[in-house]
This record gives sequence, C-alpha cells and structure tokens, in this order.
Amino acid sequence: MFKHKKKLVLVFCIIAIFCLSGCSSKVENTDKVVSLFANRLFYDTQVDEYKEMFSDSQLYNERAQEVEEDLQNNFATVFEPISGTLSKSEREDISISLIDKVRDKASYSYTIDETTKNTIKVTYHIKGFDYAHLVGMTMSNLNENADNIEIGTVGAKHIVTTAYYDALEKASSIDKPVDISIYFKRDDNKKWLVDTKKSKEKDIQNLLFVFMTGKRHDDDYEKKMIEEINQITSKEQTK
Repeated sequence: MFKHKKKLVLVFCIIAIFCLSGCSSKVENTDKVVSLFANRLFYDTQVDEYKEMFSDSQLYNERAQEVEEDLQNNFATVFEPISGTLSKSEREDISISLIDKVRDKASYSYTIDETTKNTIKVTYHIKGFDYAHLVGMTMSNLNENADNIEIGTVGAKHIVTTAYYDALEKASSIDKPVDISIYFKRDDNKKWLVDTKKSKEKDIQNLLFVFMTGKRHDDDYEKKMIEEINQITSKEQTK
C-alpha cells in the first residue's frame, strides 16, 4: 500500500512538472508571437525573426508604405498652399523625421484574451503619436510668422519646414490608449499570420495608423482631425 502511494506521488509530481513546463512554454511562445508582430509592424525591428515565425511579412511592408505615403500626402495637402510644392526629397526628410519621432514617443502594451495551440486573440493598447497636436503646433508656429510669409517662395518653404521641425521637437503621444483586438492563427506550415476572417478588416488597417496618428481612420477621421487641429491652433494663439 505504501509503495503504491509512493508511485502515485511520483506520477503526480511528473505530471505536475510536465504541465507547468508545458504551460510556461505556451505562454512564452504566445507572448513572443504577439510582441514580435507589433515590433515588426510598429518599429520595423526583428525582421529575420519575423520571417521565421510569420508567413505574411510582405503584406505588412506594403501596409507600412501605404501609411507613410498617406502622411506625406496629408502634410503636403495642409502646407503646400503656403510653402509651394515640396520636392520628393523634402517629403521624404519630413516623413523620416516623423517616423523616428513616432517610434520614440508612441508605445503599446497588450492583453492576451484567448489562446490555443494554433490560435491567439490579443488586444493591443496603443498610445499613438499625437499627430493632430503636431500639425496644430506647426500651424501655430506659422501664424506667429504670418507677416513674413510670401506664399510659394523659397522663404515660405523655409518658414514652413522650420515651423514643423520646431513643433516636432515638442511632440508627444496621446494620453488615452486606443484598444484594437486582433486574431492570429497558424497556417499549414505552422507559421503565424493574422486571421483575416476573425479580425475586422478596419482593425487590421488601423493598427499602424493608430500608432502613427493616435486615432482610428474611420469615416469621420478627417473632420475630427481638422476640428482638433483648429482647436489646438486657437488655443496657442490665445496664450
């Protein structure tokens, strides 16, 4: 009887150790998948690791390029009526400086909601870059130099870019995080990818956009952004 008890205790201990080690590796792997995806998308890091673990790297390279081009075009739309046409290199310089600042100021955390061997549901909590505040501060800086601006001249372009870079120095992230839930699944080759059937298309599109701007790109995005920029500009003028 005593020997049987010893055997049962031994078996129980082995099972317990096996379960603990199994659960630990599962959580560790889940965290790695979730953080690797975000770090690749937001910070363009761990590229080789991402390729080893994920099967859709090209898709998100294209997504990043689309958001970058959107921001370049947005900046040009707002400021080119004053500065005149910005060259390709000037747009790229502005874009690079913006992305660097975004990666410095924006941040994310996450909550793993569900996990199995082949699926993960995660909610990312993204404290994105405050793009509206950057544009509003740039406009405010321009208003201070309004008397010196001759629209469309080299001097005007210099004032616009100086106003932008001065505002960029003081830029920050939003205070309240935006939550976005994403589902991952394994493919037939055991590599991970976003489950586009369970994840909402708008949520997938908004991941990087929220990180870059602090806001979702919904139907009212442009209207809300303009209103916020005007509020910031007016507030700065009354100081």
